[in-house]
Amino acid sequence: MPVSPSSLIASLSAVPAGLSTQELAWGLPAALQRVPDPRARRGIRHRLSVVLAATVCAVVAGSRSYIATPPPARS
Repeated sequence: MPVSPSSLIASLSAVPAGLSTQELAWGLPAALQRVPDPRARRGIRHRLSVVLAATVCAVVAGSRSYIATPPPARS
């Protein structure tokens, strides 16, 4: 089965030589801090890097939307 373009597996296969995925993950917070914040100053409660990190974690855990859905009922 081919890997879809949005799969994390595809992006992890492009890790630079000599760099483990764990070392790559440690660089994630630093990379997220470099993202410019387009939000207006008024109403900001959390740093953008924290919001983005939570989003990355949710996507890795399998989230596909902003709406929380309960797990399927067990029979």
